[in-house]
Amino acid sequence: MNWNLLLVLKHVILCCVCVIGDKLGESAQKPALVRACIDNATHAFIGCIVAELVLFNFKHQLTRHEYSWLLFVATIISSCIDLDHFIEAKSFRLQDATNLDRRPFLHNSTICVVIFILFILTKRASNQLRMLIAMAFVAFSTHHLRDATRRGIWFKSPFQNSSSSAVPYVLYIAYVNIIPSVIVYLLQTTGSSTVPKMKLVEVV
Repeated sequence: MNWNLLLVLKHVILCCVCVIGDKLGESAQKPALVRACIDNATHAFIGCIVAELVLFNFKHQLTRHEYSWLLFVATIISSCIDLDHFIEAKSFRLQDATNLDRRPFLHNSTICVVIFILFILTKRASNQLRMLIAMAFVAFSTHHLRDATRRGIWFKSPFQNSSSSAVPYVLYIAYVNIIPSVIVYLLQTTGSSTVPKMKLVEVV
């Protein structure tokens, strides 16, 4: 299959997962546990697809084990971010976890900024480490952007504690699709010389 056609197909799948996951989760007729599972699974699938869009560009520089491991890391982090609801609630009850009076700590988007800065600062580090940091950024940024369509983006630091207005859904879809291209560009232009730029050729 042509590389460009495959890339377009993956972005279409990503958009479908975003929209269908949200539509399924919005149904008020479903039990709270089912809605929570759909919501979390959507986060995980989005993180996985975005991570794959990044990793596919470097498939010839990664072993199969490394490729699978990095994909797994991005998927698991995307899902496990929501565990902070239970930590903040100090309870295993879903009702307590979803009715907090404030947003839990892993939903602080300052984390995304810190990870991105770390990614830039480690440009001379091993490619494996930079890929791992990139996967963490994928997980947190996609999770926070999706949540931001409902609650806005929250930044908390010693210097400020503020939230933006809700991110328009169209912008969220656009941002999620742009993230992999940005990360690939940065990996190709700021990393070590052992991660060459991939040519747009047929690879499958």
